[in-house]
Amino acid sequence: MFTRRHIESWALLLSRPAVLFYSLPWLMALLIAGTVAQKYLGLYDATKLYLTAPIIWLGGVIPLPGVPLILFVIFLNLVFKLFFKSPWRPENAGIIITHFGAAFLFLGMALTAGLSNEGYIALAEGESSTKISDYHRRELVFLQDGNDALRLPYQTLKTGMIVQNQSLPFSVEILDACRNCTMQMNDAADDDTPRHGLAEKVSLQALPLEKTEESNLSGVMIRIRGAAEQADGIYIAFEPVKNLPQITAKDGRVYSLALRRAETTLPFAVELLDVKRVLYPGTSMPQSYYSDLRVHDGDILWETRIEMNSPLRYKGYTFYQSGYTLAGETEVSTLAVVKNAGRAFPYIAGLLLGLGMLVHAVIRISAKSAGGKSNAS
Repeated sequence: MFTRRHIESWALLLSRPAVLFYSLPWLMALLIAGTVAQKYLGLYDATKLYLTAPIIWLGGVIPLPGVPLILFVIFLNLVFKLFFKSPWRPENAGIIITHFGAAFLFLGMALTAGLSNEGYIALAEGESSTKISDYHRRELVFLQDGNDALRLPYQTLKTGMIVQNQSLPFSVEILDACRNCTMQMNDAADDDTPRHGLAEKVSLQALPLEKTEESNLSGVMIRIRGAAEQADGIYIAFEPVKNLPQITAKDGRVYSLALRRAETTLPFAVELLDVKRVLYPGTSMPQSYYSDLRVHDGDILWETRIEMNSPLRYKGYTFYQSGYTLAGETEVSTLAVVKNAGRAFPYIAGLLLGLGMLVHAVIRISAKSAGGKSNAS
């Protein structure tokens, strides 16, 4: 059982400068490894392996502390040194304020890492949406009358897995799932299982992962049992295919099958009124983009413009102009959307750090001036 003496011993241990001294080289090594690995693994996998995992398994056997754990130890070192080792005297006010600023910076980093969400919205002129699409995560979705009946995170899908859920009047067996795949023509069928839609002619073939997660095209092959007699069988959901397979249940209800980017819902709708691309004079090279939007929030309607360096901030969400696409004669604007719970912390930390250094400088200068006057007298 921990006593007050044990707690104080651990606090004094964690407040030693040696904790920071040995943590920083390992932190720098992980940052370098993660940066180099991006060339071979891609940004998403390298970040996940080296920068966001709390534990790194060396050779799959030896556990080593990851970046989040190292940052947590440095944060504890900072806090314990502030409360157990730093003399709380007026002449140390600047140092104490600076330490609080650094602590706020670490808190902001933790909130950003744990609670922030990033995604995008692609809108054609005249379209509106309340859905944010994730850059990396996918989901297998069964829709009924246009509404989500069941959403299965793609990372949970395993070959041989059987899904039975009260939201669906039939069972689903995962036959194949590939994070990056293409389609190939079917060979002669090994069994007489009925095939529907794409599955009648093609099957999925896994491909090596692309270096950017956004470039991977995911696919899933499933077997349906317990639906209408003509609807049982094998189906394929492939990310780039927009024609969704239809599954008819015994009670006549029709379900659509989609493999899409994971979506989150905004508490308001965004409508694209107009998008413009500004070119450099005499060239076809884009200089900038801007989008005119209308925000629908209940009975409140208001219009705004998003430009390259002028984002929209509303209800904790920040919208950035990310891209422009001309699909035939249709102009499409892509907006990057970020919800960051720790957005204000870097500003607070910066103010505290600046204030702390200013106070420390004023105290030191005042002390030297007072010392010089006493020596002169």
